[in-house]
Amino acid sequence: MTQYYQAVLRDGGDKLGPRLRRCFAAWASVEDDGAPRLERSRGRTRITLADTDVCGRYTLDLPTGTGRLRTTATWAESRRPAHNWVTVTVEGELSADADPVRAPSLVTDFLRTGRATDGAIGLEAAPHVMGREEIDQLTGWLTDPARAVPVIVLTVDRADPKVIASHADHLAEALAGIAVVVRLFDVQTQDLLNKRLGEELTVFGGGLRTYLPGLDPRTEAYPPRHPVRGGGAIRDQGVRALEVVVDGVIEQALRRPLPADVRQAEPRVSRILSGDAGPEHLHAASPSPAELARARGAEVPAQRTAEPEPRPAPAAPPAPAEPVPEPMPRDAVAAIADRVTDNLADGILDALVDMARGGDSETTRLIRAMSAHVAALAKTVEEADLGAERASGDERRKRELERLRKDYDQLEFDYGLLLDDERHAQERVRWLEGKLAEHADPVYGVDAPGEVWEAGSLMEVVVRAREALARVDLPETLDPDVAKLDVTYPRMCRRWTGKAWDALRALDAYAAARAEGRFTGGFYDWCGHPLPGQPAISPNMVSMKESDSVTGRPKFREARTFRVPADIDSSGRLYMPSHIKLQRIGNPAPRMHFLDDAGGATGRIWIGYLGDHLPNTKTN
Repeated sequence: MTQYYQAVLRDGGDKLGPRLRRCFAAWASVEDDGAPRLERSRGRTRITLADTDVCGRYTLDLPTGTGRLRTTATWAESRRPAHNWVTVTVEGELSADADPVRAPSLVTDFLRTGRATDGAIGLEAAPHVMGREEIDQLTGWLTDPARAVPVIVLTVDRADPKVIASHADHLAEALAGIAVVVRLFDVQTQDLLNKRLGEELTVFGGGLRTYLPGLDPRTEAYPPRHPVRGGGAIRDQGVRALEVVVDGVIEQALRRPLPADVRQAEPRVSRILSGDAGPEHLHAASPSPAELARARGAEVPAQRTAEPEPRPAPAAPPAPAEPVPEPMPRDAVAAIADRVTDNLADGILDALVDMARGGDSETTRLIRAMSAHVAALAKTVEEADLGAERASGDERRKRELERLRKDYDQLEFDYGLLLDDERHAQERVRWLEGKLAEHADPVYGVDAPGEVWEAGSLMEVVVRAREALARVDLPETLDPDVAKLDVTYPRMCRRWTGKAWDALRALDAYAAARAEGRFTGGFYDWCGHPLPGQPAISPNMVSMKESDSVTGRPKFREARTFRVPADIDSSGRLYMPSHIKLQRIGNPAPRMHFLDDAGGATGRIWIGYLGDHLPNTKTN
């Protein structure tokens, strides 16, 4: 299922749930009797309203030609009212000729009921008009480090001032909840803003500029990441020119990870609404892997030993209350199987390596529990496909397929949460190990400094690495292939950005230790046994050579030959078989090729390529 829109709102106003529910019911044209769970159907359209005193979820599922579109609004109270949150998502499958998805008018209606924010600045249902008196406020918004949404600034068009007002209204409507739209009142306001921001961040002449989060005019290393749309293009193309801006902002919103508190609470909302947990569970301590397994009806994995264990046998599916439905179409079964395999294979393999080394992380145990869930789900699909007992009825088959889809969606969400939690846990462990090595003194209970950095795109990773990592060289020749991954696979980037940043940090730490004589061995050895407190990645992600079929074929070898300084090779180019797998299997499967000169003349790591898998015998 493709996601087309995602907004995260903070709303500390009174009666968050009732306000959102009223807006949703009016928008979906359903008569609401206020019941804790309301389900309505009109032909192929389905509406569900479910909530409690602390959380709720409202869904509209409707047909769109040959596909379907599902809009979901979820809310939950936080420990502090200002952190109460609402998420609105639109997902489904649309035909190629369908109109693009924009912010549902539900979001605009809801924004008018209170004072929602992105956690830092206010989100309004209409554009702001700002003059010279508001420049301090505007620059405060632009440079606020907590800002999560883009700010789009439109300047005055002297030839036709009214057209800019119309364009601002269009952008505010299409991007409600995921951007702030500002229209400058006059040319003097424009000039004052440009003076504050500096020459490389200016906007003028009836054009507009989208200022992304994380802006600091004093230290901005890559001003082009804040895209400009010129006044001439807007005058010539009208709304078509604005659609490029809209698409870019929506893609940025889809790539942006959910805030940590929302990620943690979202699966709990599902369990509370299904009756598997009480409202008090929303802010309770994180459940143990065994509790999560029981909540999903899976067998709790046995306690592991230091030796590798086989994957736990899946729990037998419960006896059906009615005859097993007819087999699902094989393309539906294949789609579910492919998606589960693609999303879970990497994490499960890493967990098995951790188990083989004697690790005992909560994440490993929980992934083992999830393996049992996936196995049980696969068995259910298989049995449904074999159809030991055949039953008639299209409606029953649809219900079974819908149940499997919901199970998959929950597994996929839980898996993403696990990957994020594991990165944070690994950072904490490294910091603790470093402190223990320095002081030989326990430091449990002391907060690790800072947070794990999360990028919105691979290009952000590259830019930050150029600034922060002294021992890793990333040439500008990488940018086209990196940007191509961002643009071509925007919804998959979150899977790769964390791995890419962790890999670059590990390369930098390894190169420093090797160049300074504190470590002997190669990068693969480092990943298996890094110095205490230093970053590393799973050795499963690292390959120090290519296959003989690749190395021995000139066209494949040439594709992996990249530029190096003359200090390393007088020709200026070298074959780089060593690479890091940002995704082990599937398509795409991005790779980062590098040359290890940490122990050589330069004492650095040279990145030759970061992009989709290079050609080999399987692709050519």
